[in-house]
Formats: sequence, structure tokens, C-alpha cells
Amino acid sequence: MFAHALVATDLGPSSEGIIACAGQLGVLGVRDAVLVYAIDLDREPSPADEAAFRRQVESLEDAGIRVHVETPLGYPPHAIVTLAEEHGAGVIVMGTRGQGLFQTGFSGSISSDVVRLSPVPVLLTPQSHIPDAEAGVAACARILSSVLVPLDVFESTDRLCSLTCELATRGIEHMELMYVTPFTFEAAREGREEQAAERLAALALRARESGVRDVTTSVVRGSALEVLPERVASGDYTLVILAPRAHDIADQEIGSVASAILRASSIPMLLTASEQPLAGA
Repeated sequence: MFAHALVATDLGPSSEGIIACAGQLGVLGVRDAVLVYAIDLDREPSPADEAAFRRQVESLEDAGIRVHVETPLGYPPHAIVTLAEEHGAGVIVMGTRGQGLFQTGFSGSISSDVVRLSPVPVLLTPQSHIPDAEAGVAACARILSSVLVPLDVFESTDRLCSLTCELATRGIEHMELMYVTPFTFEAAREGREEQAAERLAALALRARESGVRDVTTSVVRGSALEVLPERVASGDYTLVILAPRAHDIADQEIGSVASAILRASSIPMLLTASEQPLAGA
């Protein structure tokens, strides 16, 4: 599934952590990578940029990954997504400044547009917590050790379950499936917590059948915008897998669950491909 990856770099100092993380993604099955640096039309690459690019290629090759390079011109998100499709990439790896998916700034706006447009999963690494090569190795070498999968069991979980079950074959050690429900009279009348527990149990069985050795489920009362960022920041997990809702992406809701988790996260976050492209994209 992830044999081919696209790794996006801006050649900044913190991109060294992203490259080091990508070099560890053999645990996900990555064997080949397209390293992409989108050239700004208003700024010629400097000798320092060229040296950094060569160093990043060598870093990936030293990790045992075959590398193809691309240096497209123009707005990075469209170039990244187009190249991912052309090269048959199964995942896009890039950094984020952890300001939410819809903040301005290079890694904020670029990552949000890539998530919005991408037909494949996007692995985001928080640059503030993975600032260098040593941190990148530490964050991604054991990325499948403890995986948190927040989901809404009352909506379609097909994309999320397909992704997690495929990753299970790569050796997920522990997975927690979590549903957060508001504590309201309506939820109590409908027996939402009991229904959620039953549906989570069915999904846990599917995960075990796919090869996950240890699966736990939890139904937590509260607001997903508060509970999930707290759990992600707890230090108990090495990866979060999330399916952002189409309206979260299309309407660019800065307060969305995905953005709230990203702002709190010090670990990589794997987002499934969008349910649907933005109109006109």
C-alpha cells in the first residue's frame, strides 16, 4: 500500500526532521520515494538550497529508500498532488507547523490544501516537535507502537477502517478505537453510548482479524474538540489516524476536530484521503 511515497520538503532547517522520519517509514512498507521541492517563481534556489536538497536525497538513500527527485514550478499543493498521482504514491509525507489545517504560513496553508486535494493519505509531522534528524528518527522508527483512531461510529467508517486494517499488516502493536460523545439528555434517551460500544467492538474484531495484536475500545463523554487533543497530547500514542470530514475540509473550519488535534499533537498524524474533492479542484 505504502511502497511508494511522496515526501515534500521546503528545505528549511526543520525539514531535516521530516526527511529523517520519512527514512524510517520502511516500517510502513515504503521502499521508494519521490522527494519534491516546489520552486518559488519569485525566488531562485540558492547554493545552500541545492546543498540541502542533495543532503536530503542522500539521507533517504542511506536509509535504504530509492529516491526520485522532482522540482516543479508553481504553487506546491497542486504540484505535490499531481506528482503523487503520476508516480503512484500511496502516501504523501510532509510537515506542518501545528497551527491547524487552515492557518496561513507555508506549512499551514500548503498542508491544508494538500489534505483537501489529495487522493491518497497524508502523513503530517509536527515540525515544532520534530525539528531535527534525531527527533525525526525517534518519532517514526516505532510509529506503529501505539495508534489512536478517533472515529464517529454513527457515520461511515469505511475509509478509516480500510486504512487501519491495511496498516495492521505492517505490525501495529496496540490500537485504541475511540468514540467521543456529548453527555446530553438526547444521547442518553437514544442509548448512544451503548450503541457506540457495540459498534466499536465490531470494529475491534475486524482490526484483530487484520492482525492487530492488542485492540482496546473506549467511549468517552465530552466534546471531541476538547477530549481528543488532550488524549493526543498525553504521550500515550505514537500515531493518530483520522478521517477528516468532507465539510471540515471544504468549509475550512479552523475549529474542526482534525485541526484541534493537529494543534495539540507532538506525534505524526495520518489523514485518510478526502471523502470528496472541493468543487472546482
